[in-house]
Parts: sequence; structure tokens; C-alpha cells
Amino acid sequence: MKKFFKQQFQNLKWSLERLFSAKKRKERRILLSVRKNRRDLSRGLSGTKIGGERIEEILTDTCMHYRRYFILKASGGEREICEPLKELRRIQKASLRVVKAPEVSKFCTAYEKGASVKLNAERHKKAKHILHIDIKDFFPSINKAVFMKTYRQFMCYNCRGESCVSCVNKLWKIVSLGGGLPIGACTSPFIANRIMAETDESLAKLDKQIIYTRYADDMIFSSQKPIDKSFINRIEAIINAAGFAINHKKTYFMKSRKQVTGILINDGKLSIGTSYKKRLKQDIYNYLTKGFGKPQEIKGRLAWLAFVEPDYAKVIKNKYKSIDKIELQ
Repeated sequence: MKKFFKQQFQNLKWSLERLFSAKKRKERRILLSVRKNRRDLSRGLSGTKIGGERIEEILTDTCMHYRRYFILKASGGEREICEPLKELRRIQKASLRVVKAPEVSKFCTAYEKGASVKLNAERHKKAKHILHIDIKDFFPSINKAVFMKTYRQFMCYNCRGESCVSCVNKLWKIVSLGGGLPIGACTSPFIANRIMAETDESLAKLDKQIIYTRYADDMIFSSQKPIDKSFINRIEAIINAAGFAINHKKTYFMKSRKQVTGILINDGKLSIGTSYKKRLKQDIYNYLTKGFGKPQEIKGRLAWLAFVEPDYAKVIKNKYKSIDKIELQ
């Protein structure tokens, strides 16, 4: 009996040693990652060839280093674009490696490598019922508190008080404008994706029979079964808890005509639409036979067709191959 208990004690001791050893290895990996992120930011800023004093001067008041203008929204109204000026733009580009340090969720289909509007639509092409929900004022809603919650762990470790805050505070000054993320900065989309990672996971777990994806601020939920309106309340609770709000004006269900991020879904296949293809064929014919139209514009539209419907694009190219003067191939 003594031998048995002795062996059990020894096994427990070994288990605890392995546990603490694993914990130490994890802590070391985190510490090395944090040091790397700080080092990357420092090296990145030095690589801009903008002096340290000048960088601090710019970050004291970044509002002075943006060009503001408005563009028309497809839904009506105007959207303010804040484009960083040359020096601040270089500083933001230099910080991208650190900005991209946190992971994104597999439900994100915008801005990241391999992500696209087509990928977003493909995940829902077999669904019978689709729900679209839009996040209101997505980038401007990402304030410092939300930003710190995600990025503090990637810039700080075993820091105390203000010293920890200062580690990530500089990055926030680089990427923010007026208490939120500016629409027009190269850093904003990547930060938003990483801040939404945890929320994406929560939304995807709401119902196993519902497929979820997010393209920027557009959230798509699809299913073979009808989606109850009460499901929106569950979505809204998670969105609100993350510090965002739903734009109810852009909340709608799709059943007969389905369109996801600009791509139509017909019988489980992706399409850019019959009218688009008819007009494109007419414009190609007019240019090749009469010289009307702009070749670069036509090639761009044909490239979009080839991206969404590659087989149909080949048909068009082969049809006009004999009179092709703008190298549609």
C-alpha cells in the first residue's frame, strides 16, 4: 500500500512539474512576442526616416495631418474620408506589422490575405434563407477602451500601472483620429478585424445550423431553415456587449433574390447578374467593331466577370477572339 501511494505521489509531482513547465514556456513565448512587437514598432518607425522628435510632434496633434473629403454613399448621403498626409501615412504603414500581430477569426472575409467578396458569398451559396445585418459607424465606434482590450496583451507583459498603458498608447495615437478609427487610414481595417475576432466567434456559436461571415461591417447569417426574427435580438446583445450598435435600417432578410457583398446567388451558383453581362457584351462588341468605349474600363469589367464567373468569361473571350483588338485574353 505504501508503495502504491508513493507511486501516486510521484505521478502527481511529475504532472505538476510538467504543468508549471508548460506554463513557463507559454509565459516565455508571450514575453518574446511582446518584446518582438515593441521592437517591430520601434524599428518600423526608425525605418520611416522621420526623426523621433518629428514623430512625437505629429502624434501630439494628428488631426492636422489628415486631408478630409466626402464621397457619396450608395444608400444616399455622404461618407467622410480622412486620408493621412504623407508623413503620418508612412508612420501608419510602418506600424502595420504590430497592428497585424493579433489573430483574426476564420469568419472574417475582408481585407486579409485570401479574403474577398467572392469568398464571402461562396460560404452562403447553398443557403435558402439569408439575413444581412450592418454595424453602425463601424470604424469610428472603435474607441481607445476597445482598442486597449485587444492590443494591450500584444504590447505589454508584467507591466504595472501607467508603464503598461504607455506601451500601447503610442500605437493608439498613430492609428486613431477623434477618439475612433479614421475611414481612410491603412491601419483601420486590420485593427477592426482583430478587435472583432472574439465577437465573430460568439456570433458563429449562436446556432450550429446557421452559417456566419463578416465582410467589414456587413454580417451575413444563412441557413437552410427560416431564421426567426428573435434571432436578431440575440445578435444585437453580442454586438452591443462588444461596444457596437446595429444599423436597423440595413437589417433585412433574403429569400427569393439573394445578394451577398454585391454578388448574386442563383441555385447555388455565384453570378454578377444578367443585365451586367448583357451590357458588357454589348460594350465589347461596340468597341471592337465601331471603336466606341474605353478599353481599360471594359477590361476591368471583364476581369470582374472572370473573377466571379470564370467559365462565362471564357465564353465571351472566345466569342470575340477573331476581332479582338484590346487583348481580352
